[in-house]
Amino acid sequence: MERFFQARSVAVVGVSNTPGNMGRAMMHNLMEFRYHGIIYAVGPKGGAFFGHKIYTDVRQIPEPVDLAAVLVPASAVPDVLRGCGEKGIARVVLQSAGFRELGDHRKGLEREVQDILKRYGMRMIGPNCIGIINRKTGMAVPFMPFKAEAPLGRVAVVSQSGGVGAMMINSLATENLGFSKFASIGNKLDVNEIDLLEYLIRDDETDRIFCYLEGISDGRRLMETAFPSSKPIIAHKSNTGTSGSIIAGSHSASLSTNDLVVDAAFRQCGIIRAREQREALDYLKAFALPPVKGNRLAVISRSGGHAVMAADAGEELGFELPPFPPELIRLAQEQSRANVIQLHNPMDLGDLYNLPLYRTLAEKTLERDDIHAVVLIHNYQGVFDAAESRSLISSLGEVMSRLGKPIALCVFTTQAELDYNRKATQFPIFTDPREALRALAWNRDRYNNSYLARRRPLPFASERPAGMDRDRIRYELSELSSGPIPPHKLAAILSACGISLASWERVETEQGAVLAAKRLGFPVALKTAQPEVIHKSDAGGVILGLADESAVRTAYGNLLELGPYALVQRMAGSGLEWLIGGLRDRQFGPVVVAGLGGVYVEVFKETNLRIGPIGHEEAERLVEDCRGAALLGGLRGQPPLDRSALQDVIVRISWLLADFPEIRELDLNPVRVFPQGCLALDWRATKGADS
Repeated sequence: MERFFQARSVAVVGVSNTPGNMGRAMMHNLMEFRYHGIIYAVGPKGGAFFGHKIYTDVRQIPEPVDLAAVLVPASAVPDVLRGCGEKGIARVVLQSAGFRELGDHRKGLEREVQDILKRYGMRMIGPNCIGIINRKTGMAVPFMPFKAEAPLGRVAVVSQSGGVGAMMINSLATENLGFSKFASIGNKLDVNEIDLLEYLIRDDETDRIFCYLEGISDGRRLMETAFPSSKPIIAHKSNTGTSGSIIAGSHSASLSTNDLVVDAAFRQCGIIRAREQREALDYLKAFALPPVKGNRLAVISRSGGHAVMAADAGEELGFELPPFPPELIRLAQEQSRANVIQLHNPMDLGDLYNLPLYRTLAEKTLERDDIHAVVLIHNYQGVFDAAESRSLISSLGEVMSRLGKPIALCVFTTQAELDYNRKATQFPIFTDPREALRALAWNRDRYNNSYLARRRPLPFASERPAGMDRDRIRYELSELSSGPIPPHKLAAILSACGISLASWERVETEQGAVLAAKRLGFPVALKTAQPEVIHKSDAGGVILGLADESAVRTAYGNLLELGPYALVQRMAGSGLEWLIGGLRDRQFGPVVVAGLGGVYVEVFKETNLRIGPIGHEEAERLVEDCRGAALLGGLRGQPPLDRSALQDVIVRISWLLADFPEIRELDLNPVRVFPQGCLALDWRATKGADS
């Protein structure tokens, strides 16, 4: 990726003097951003543009070329790429449209492009993109004309959509945060978002990364790349409709839509998900501030009302507002006109007109060991105190830099003054107390997150739990055809996985059911064992609490209309019912699902997910994220339930799904948790057709 962004020479392919030619916009951008390297223009008609000779073919360029930015009709792309390959150009940004975005009939053209890249050892960004920018070197080749308004900053932008990426650059310019690198990746035929993330995480000129994605190239590789990063990665993932590839019919599948899987994956690997562009920009502003290393906050405001708003938001977001020390109170009182300074936090400076003292108060407050951040709220109209206000605002950057702590500055003024101050500072300015407090909270939560404090090499477990007989599981699966797995076969697989099941026997006659019930011991449950019956209870296929032989005979007769095969199970004792299951996601692989089960799964419709395989530490967090976790502690004098046993089942299911991808979806519902141990009472799974 370095060779894209540090290219010392660029050939712009597709330039002509025709009005509206987009190759000319690419040339314009290179000059607008003051590109440090050499520019070559290429176009079939030849001629000249802005003093640059237009070569008719890249092979005519006499000097070596590092990068080609190509915008020609899709049908001409293969010939242009061959020319680039023969010229020895190793990197190409292909902005041309007309590929698979128009339909499957264009996939042949894409395969031809891929073959050419492979033959010549080239890497390519695109097609159907608007190009890349290195703000430091001025290497800027989008076909969309830009003004170089956004300064050099520490934010990198990777966007599948050129328009969304351009909008983010404009937003960063408005906030004067600037950017370091920009890449529009379009169809991602060769280079994808993960290739760029790997580069940007190592890039010394980048501190924060924003990604806009409509699709994910490789979910597991994305997680493995993002997890070790100390740099915040903010992703706006759109295109959130339920994936048609998820098999409907199980609770795991219906409760785990594709977008929920993306949510879980991002949380697990530390990617921060934004739901809208404004929110993404707010995150970037939050992480432009120094780290918030605790919850103790001071609010200093020129407006009493805004001070109250800030205090309310701070309390809601988990901040503490300790009192100011007497010496700071006296310092403020000495300058007070009416001596109505509030002797608490937040501090209302409404009658204090010595603006340099605002900086002194903020600085001395931030110097305190027991204060982790300051919110400073300043309002002015720019009539009499514009110069002093501008000086106050611009001086705060040095305070933050020297002390390594944040000041969330909230400014209320005219639009002209706000624009001036943003352009005069290199730190974010907020326009609402809640916005400022939310930024501090995001910053605090990021830098105090347990994932960062207990970082592991990968977001996935590396050691299987003991007692998993994979050879037996492999054998059992090899004996099965695709489709629903018969319950007795699945029971053998789960037992080989080390999961405890309620005692059971499979029967196919009424007399067999009676004998099985006697062996297991009354009372028993009788369930249909027809694999095609997915929701047994809904179909009348579960009959509980059978206390004697007569009840078993009657129940078996009632089940016959569903088919002859049935399971007889010994009734388990009382406990809390959970759902544990999972599925195979097309992008992320094994997904394990857990939450309150039994009747609760339909009432609360609340589960949590992880991308597997996971270990006990992650399983513990998964359980804690569920509302049902509180019930495991025991209620009204009842003993606590065996949380560790529940977590062990979750871990084993995650490994089962990871080791055997032919298991497409699986439900254990319910898993009954007792004070000691737990038992799966019902189970179902589906084997994939292409295993």
